[in-house]
This record gives sequence, C-alpha cells and structure tokens, in this order.
Amino acid sequence: MSEALRKAMLILDALRESTDDLSARELAARLDVPKSTAQRLLQSLEESQMTVQDPVSRKYRLGPRTLTLGMAYRERLDLRNTALPHMRTLRDATDETIGLSVVVGAERMFIEEVQSQSELRAHSELGYPYPLWTGAPGRVLLAHLPSADTDAALRDAGERPWRAIGLADRDAFLERLAEIRRAGHDRAFDETINGVSAIAVPVRDATSRIAAALSVSGPSARMSEPEMDRILPEAQAAAHKISQALGG
Repeated sequence: MSEALRKAMLILDALRESTDDLSARELAARLDVPKSTAQRLLQSLEESQMTVQDPVSRKYRLGPRTLTLGMAYRERLDLRNTALPHMRTLRDATDETIGLSVVVGAERMFIEEVQSQSELRAHSELGYPYPLWTGAPGRVLLAHLPSADTDAALRDAGERPWRAIGLADRDAFLERLAEIRRAGHDRAFDETINGVSAIAVPVRDATSRIAAALSVSGPSARMSEPEMDRILPEAQAAAHKISQALGG
C-alpha cells in the first residue's frame, strides 16, 4: 500500500471514530504528520466526496461517498449470506464447484464459492477482477446491463470478447448476449481457465435487476454438453430460490 493511501485511510478511520468534526490540525496531530500533509490528503478526499468540510467551522466529517460504498458492501454481504445455503444445496446436487459473481465497474468478481468435494475440481480466486466479457458468468451479467454499460465494458477490449469464443465480430457477440437473455443462461468451455468449463444463470433482486450470476464449474472432462443440460434445471431452481429470498 502506498504511504499516501495508508494515511488517507487513517484519516477516514479517525473521522469514523470521532463523535465530532475534526480540523486538519487535529487530524495531523492524531496521525503525527505535518498539517500540510493532512490538508493535501483532505483536499483529495473532499474532491472524491469521501469527506466534507463544514463552511463555518472549517472542520471535516465523513462524506456521502462513504455511505454509498458502505451500502454497496452491505448489499453484497446480504447477497452472499442469502445465496450461500442454496449454493451448498446445488453443490451437493451436482458435486461441482458453485460460484457467485457480481459486476464491479467494467469487471466481474467472485464474491463466494462453494467447492466441489471431488478430488478433481474447479477453483476460482475470490475478489480477483476478471474482464466482464469473459466466461459464462461474465456474459450472463453483461447481457443484462444497459447498453451504455455494455459499451463501456467492451470499449478497451478490442476483438478479444468475440474471438475468445470463436465469433466473427462485435455484432455476433451482441447477438450472443441477446441469446443469453432469451435462453436465461450461458456456457463456457475451456475459456477463462484451460480445462475448466461452466454454466451460469442470472440471480435477480427485488427490483428484477440482475444482482449476480450463479455458476456451476468443473473439469471439462465432466462438464460436457449433456451434463450441462442435466445441471441447468438444478442451477435455475437454485437461482430462483435465491432471487425469491432477495425479494425478486
């Protein structure tokens, strides 16, 4: 962690713990840094709405952006806790690894995983950012985003999104996304991780928005097309139960 980032986090912690607003001088004393350093960090934090300065007292408090981040964290924590028992049931029914992925900006990441109990099994790194256009769970998430967000996710990817799955061009890729919306699932074979294949379905929240992608992953030798056909109803049933628990 850079020194500036570490000090900025200490400022936010100090403001969180204090019952009163704090001045730049008071924060500098608490952090044992020059006042000019505290002032510079506070200015950057204020520009990003992480802190707010009272125009009269000139003291600082936590800004609205911290509430937004906290609510987003709480929402994903609730999603994970709601999904976990249904993920375990799906793992037991398929004996494959079950993942839960969410959109983070123009990327996706796994926020929970229940691993297969088989000796040969798939594994994903929780919290690792994958391009949103990769893999079955990524395309399930991407397919349900507004077109502007889809464009943003594809903007810097060049031709990789469609070449990775053997499609000719962007139009063919967008048609694949449309087919995912119609079919309610997507499949990936030896794509994100060589030797691992997956099927993914959407999970909806109380507003019918796609909150996450629920995936079943396993060694490609086991995850054949017929096996995915068998797994699909189980995965959709689990996603439906999670969606119902979220109010969807």
